[in-house]
Amino acid sequence: MKARTLAALLAAACLTLFLAAPVASAGTKPTPLIDPSLNAALALAQTDPVPVIISAPGHITQLRQVLGDTGTVPLTVVHGVAARLTPAEIASVAKLPYVKALVPDAPVVSADYVSSMDITNLTIGLGQLPAPWQGGPTGTGVTVAIIDSGIAEHPDLGGKSPSRLLAFVDFTKGKKHPYDDAGHGTFVAGLIAGDGSASLPTDEGGLATQQFRGVAPGADIVALKVLNKFGEGRASDVIAAIQWAIQHKDEYNIRVLNISVGGDIPGPTVDDPMAQAVEAAWKAGIVVVCAAGNEGAFGPGGVLSPGNDPYVITVGALDTKQTATTADDTVCTYSSEGPTLYDEFAKPDLVAPGNRLISLRAPASYIDRTWPENRIPVSSYITDPPANLKPQYFKLSGTSTAAPVVAGIAALMLQEDPTLTPDDVKARLMASANPVPGAPALAEGAGAVDAPAALAADLRSSGYDLSADLGNGSTILPPDVLVQWAKYSWTKYSWTKYSWTKYSWTKYSWTKYSWTKYSWTTLINGQ
Repeated sequence: MKARTLAALLAAACLTLFLAAPVASAGTKPTPLIDPSLNAALALAQTDPVPVIISAPGHITQLRQVLGDTGTVPLTVVHGVAARLTPAEIASVAKLPYVKALVPDAPVVSADYVSSMDITNLTIGLGQLPAPWQGGPTGTGVTVAIIDSGIAEHPDLGGKSPSRLLAFVDFTKGKKHPYDDAGHGTFVAGLIAGDGSASLPTDEGGLATQQFRGVAPGADIVALKVLNKFGEGRASDVIAAIQWAIQHKDEYNIRVLNISVGGDIPGPTVDDPMAQAVEAAWKAGIVVVCAAGNEGAFGPGGVLSPGNDPYVITVGALDTKQTATTADDTVCTYSSEGPTLYDEFAKPDLVAPGNRLISLRAPASYIDRTWPENRIPVSSYITDPPANLKPQYFKLSGTSTAAPVVAGIAALMLQEDPTLTPDDVKARLMASANPVPGAPALAEGAGAVDAPAALAADLRSSGYDLSADLGNGSTILPPDVLVQWAKYSWTKYSWTKYSWTKYSWTKYSWTKYSWTKYSWTTLINGQ
């Protein structure tokens, strides 16, 4: 039955009942109890129907007649009726004098915050924290700037009116309205701040058995587009975006900067423009989180710029094996390993889930059209979904998907304690990380990120918390490592099919390795 028809019947039923009932009964009828969790679900649902259980002792038949063909189910043992109603219909039902309570229609085994949580959030420990509607951390009030390929409309980011998208700046074409022709930036944004609206679980009034929610679903976003649809961009645009973030950090309260792009290291960090730019952001009070790169096959020395900088938080990728337990986790074989070229800084600083992560799909974007098999079928997280429901999620791998997980945790930490400096955040994340069994120190850094432990930490840094300086460029790395890197990168990136996932270069020489394009550090199929 259409909402307005049901609403009309409900209104008539209320009028008839009130007219028929004694005046004293009508005047003393208490307001029905609407469960707080149902109110939360209604706020998220907006106009969509949600499953509810309506308590109406002695009036089950009467209530079902009023509700009509909305698919009601009598629950006589609890003196109630189960139905799927819109927020407007629920408001009307609440006015019926014989309705005593309305609660969400949750599963028998409660699909609560933890049981409906996806593997990524379980692995980093979010299941050990209170749910957002129970006062748990959400990143509210913290803005994360994302330097990537832009951002597209998505229900998990507010749809066509994304109130949490505070600003969009296009450094590639100068367009004013948000867009993401690549699809990568939207994916990254979802890992950080997606609120899971398109996969709302049953205990919140939705249909999903699993929710794909970002780490900080209340955080605000600034999207800085520096990559084209093929994932290529110039270092100057990346640096301009970093500069913009510094200039506007107070206006938008930018506390975290996620950079899931990387390029070759042109020299020591003192001569690396990208490294100098992220240092400036760090010193301006912005937590900078960078992807380490996917050059694990190269061995030590494969960390990309600007993740080579000792100030920033550089993140490698962890393979969760798609299980909630951390006992079987390993560092992904493709995750770049330190120390860094030229400087031999200890990188990455830590690792986070980065293999086969699920986040937001940007329909008709380059990666969506090129790899449709990576779309997540709606039927995999919603039982018997409506036929017109389109896939809203996508799967990608790489250190560029691990970095935003850490950026999201940083947002949670800054919400809990806004006085934290970037160095405080870095120190707490690294000190609370858990060692990965069997992983080389220069592949895992401090270990696997642990969100609850980082939030509980109380460390304060007395100065810059720099990544360890392990040598002078050849203390650990072999003397010919630069030549080895040149041969490795040239061979690897000559594959046309995969060239979009890495940086491309326009200059090449045997003595200097400088290229002018950067790209995201993402893999399509993972390992």
